[in-house]
Amino acid sequence: MTVTPSDTDTADDAHLTVTADGADASFCTHVERTRSKKDDYTPPGITGGVGSLTYRGYRIAVATQKGEC
Repeated sequence: MTVTPSDTDTADDAHLTVTADGADASFCTHVERTRSKKDDYTPPGITGGVGSLTYRGYRIAVATQKGEC
């Protein structure tokens, strides 16, 4: 299998053409990452209290269609 990124891809939006040796079809997979503050996560601190580190939350959407991107 080979995955070829688009020249216009960014960290939040990518179009990938997926092909495979011996297969007669290719597929375009679109992956979109959206920042979601409501999905941020702050784990408890080492003593069980409020933590001091927050991990950013993201939502990922993926769509695939037959053919190259």
